[in-house]
Amino acid sequence: MNPGVISPAGQAGRVTFLNHSCLLVESPQVRMLCDPWFEGSAFGDGWRLLAEHSHRLGDIGCDYIWLSHEHPDHFSIPTLRQLDSPRRFIYQKTSDNKVRQYLLANGHSCIEMDEATPHVFGDIRKTVYVSDGYDSASVIEFPDGSTLLNANDARLELGGNIGRIRSRHPRIDLLAAQFSYANWAGNEGDDSTPVDQQQLVIDRLKTYIAQFQPKKIILFASFVYYSHEENFYWNRNWLPRVMEALQEHADRIIVPRPDQAFDMADLAGQDFSEENRKSMAFWQAAASGIQAVDRSNRDIRLDDIRQAYRHFFSETWSLNAMSTVVTGQNRDFSLVVRLPDLAQDLRLYLFEERLELCPAEEEPEPDITVSAETLCFLLRNKFGRGTVSINSRIQFNYPSAHRFFIFFFIPYANNIGSYFREGRLDAARLRSIARTSVMMSILKASPAAALNFEKDMQAFA
Repeated sequence: MNPGVISPAGQAGRVTFLNHSCLLVESPQVRMLCDPWFEGSAFGDGWRLLAEHSHRLGDIGCDYIWLSHEHPDHFSIPTLRQLDSPRRFIYQKTSDNKVRQYLLANGHSCIEMDEATPHVFGDIRKTVYVSDGYDSASVIEFPDGSTLLNANDARLELGGNIGRIRSRHPRIDLLAAQFSYANWAGNEGDDSTPVDQQQLVIDRLKTYIAQFQPKKIILFASFVYYSHEENFYWNRNWLPRVMEALQEHADRIIVPRPDQAFDMADLAGQDFSEENRKSMAFWQAAASGIQAVDRSNRDIRLDDIRQAYRHFFSETWSLNAMSTVVTGQNRDFSLVVRLPDLAQDLRLYLFEERLELCPAEEEPEPDITVSAETLCFLLRNKFGRGTVSINSRIQFNYPSAHRFFIFFFIPYANNIGSYFREGRLDAARLRSIARTSVMMSILKASPAAALNFEKDMQAFA
């Protein structure tokens, strides 16, 4: 199928997989593209597509482009730059307004959708459900009542979204969901944590199938590889394991490949077993040629880190009130960072503008180990914590890994429009750290991590 040519779709509509999380949704009146990413790296040169350059965005005819959230494998600026004319975008209403402002500044229009509020586009009805404060899933209802739930990588188990979607959309014909973890899942040499992380995703898929009872489920949003020299060792093919784990639902599973189209009519009666074998072979061939194409910037020096730290400290405490966070017990809170490329350990303080070089003879236990480039990235970008947690260009000391999440908690919250100017940021709010995929695995793997986490929570109480 050529996505640039409008083809007639029955009242039940059609869904075409283009790449990674990108779907083209068609009804008789509307063509809506979802989460296009066709070129460029994502997450600080941490990920690349297994099938890069599968399409050119400017050549795809559509009425709307929906972006589920601002992560760069969904909101891909290199891909959006392929557009040579204004387009109509759809995005969830946010307090920071960043994505909408970017789109407007580049000549596009943007329709903002209120969360959990249906919006009509031509002959389809679309509703978005926000998870974890920023990610969103989408339910599209076609003219004949058939329904697509695009969960992408939203964690629908958070915020009661599974129950809300079930009550409002009892019929789900097609579910599209992520099939592999998309974040750090263990230090190099740790073989158990990746398995644990992947099992969390498999369990989530089983929950979705049990709760939504879709006729078919597209496994997607995971057709990437770790492309950096610092994280290339991470690459594993989890698709066979997922297929084995979901064997009892084999008749529902769809493994897509680029330009494969799915008619919503009579989904339950369609057999995709042969197409799935072709798709598995396609992705296996794509993965066989991957290389570590992204390299570290080895020109970063201590002066660059000092400057980045001054920026971090100044910005954090100009946007937020220190009095909302600091206590007598946490006033000396710090993060110890090991920089192998500079052969140096640093201690960075959160409530006092102080960066210390740790003497070599002390050899303190680091909380994290990163390159100098990654540390500068963390300090200069409010979204840095999220990016590095995903691109896996980091090694954690499991017993104290939570200190990384505490140290960057405030700028991470600021990035999605949450600021701390009055009241208290206390342990109750900070405990959300334990629900991150990274900390869930670390707390499970390390008894010391759980004890140390509780100790620091008390300091912030």
